[in-house]
Amino acid sequence: MLALVFIAVFSNAAIGSTPLVTDARTLADSCIAEGESAALCECYAGFIADNTNDRELSALTVLTDPKHRGSLESALKALTAKGLTAGEIFTLAMKADALQDKAKARCEPVEE
Repeated sequence: MLALVFIAVFSNAAIGSTPLVTDARTLADSCIAEGESAALCECYAGFIADNTNDRELSALTVLTDPKHRGSLESALKALTAKGLTAGEIFTLAMKADALQDKAKARCEPVEE
């Protein structure tokens, strides 16, 4: 019974959610480009968008940009160019890390 409830909730979260726009769409597209399923990527991006403010979400898109992924220095330069301070970047990294398990719990099917 619990599995059926989870499936119903997951299906509604993935299918019944509002369409992703702007930075959330960018996050989902980056995830899809890495080979993940569209439904999973859109769920993750929607969750992140719901749990961050616009500035944080915009900063996270920098981190998923392929031109910055291979270089921490490049990513830090891009984030500071967006106006983030070192403290804000650190706080964002901690918040993203904390959201990771919650997003996984919401978006990934439970294996029995």
